Amino acid sequence: MSKVTLKELAKELNMSVSTVSKALNDSYEISDATKKRVKEVALKHNYRPNALAKNLKLGKTNNIGVIISTIGSPFQAQIIEALHKAAVRFDFNLIMMQSQDSEEIERKALNTLINHGVEGILISPAFENSNVDLLAHLYKTACPIVLFDRINYNLDTFKVGVDNEKSIYRATEELIKIGRKKIVVLCGKNIGVTRNRLGGYKKALADYNINFNPSYIIYCNYNNSLEGIDRDMEHKLTELLNTQDPPNAILGTTDTLTTRVLGVLSKIDIRVPEDMAVIGFANTDIANSLNPSLSTIRQPTFEMADIALEKLMVLMNSKNRSQIEVQEILLDSTIQLRKSTDI
Repeated sequence: MSKVTLKELAKELNMSVSTVSKALNDSYEISDATKKRVKEVALKHNYRPNALAKNLKLGKTNNIGVIISTIGSPFQAQIIEALHKAAVRFDFNLIMMQSQDSEEIERKALNTLINHGVEGILISPAFENSNVDLLAHLYKTACPIVLFDRINYNLDTFKVGVDNEKSIYRATEELIKIGRKKIVVLCGKNIGVTRNRLGGYKKALADYNINFNPSYIIYCNYNNSLEGIDRDMEHKLTELLNTQDPPNAILGTTDTLTTRVLGVLSKIDIRVPEDMAVIGFANTDIANSLNPSLSTIRQPTFEMADIALEKLMVLMNSKNRSQIEVQEILLDSTIQLRKSTDI
């Protein structure tokens, strides 16, 4: 059975297309009796107005685009859940895209969202200043954009994330307090948050008069598969453990690296925490169930999502975004100490 059109409804009702449209949209110009009659005929034919066409005509879709690196990370999965709950509260729909930490895939995702008529975009960039010219152009000509999580980025808009330097400083300090001063840092290559997180690590070492050893910084390529990241970590950690000055602690600067390093250490017969204490960013709910339970830096995902969406709405509701004083909003993380640092 073919779908009935608005024009066909109007012909059957012997009314104008305009009258039928207004009746279906509960216009004050149409009597209750006419509205009732029109809706009865529409129901009989299972007529559904084209909401997308209507919203595009009005310049409003209630759609917001979200670009994250991958849904495989516990932190990113929690961000999606938090954004979804916030969007439902504000009556918005989310269109989710993944960049896979690729500038090319991120560019395609941005173009897809614009082609679908989103009213705003929330993005955790693939890496520092990826697609910055495109984002700046879209911000000026297409729709407002707010950055979250990975906010070390050259775009003049609202940015919502955690205080990365402070978070890593505190985690480094916890390791130093238990006598672990030879600290390896696992970093994602080209990820924007890495610079600030390394800054916190270096500051803590300096404050406690500990020499910085550049060989303790391990960069992992996020373009690899998870198995590739594991092999990369295993190779580099094994090299360090065979040096004259082997490390005795590991600090993970991303969810993925922190949670996966326990398996790598087990494979090369390194005991945690006896041989190697481990702490790092991880929003996984199973941290307490791992063996040993994992000491973590936890980011406030729901607060981050709420604020990011609220700031995007501020920009969306503004007639002149250039007049809005944008800001970088840094949230506090929390540290949960467990068995992996229990010396």
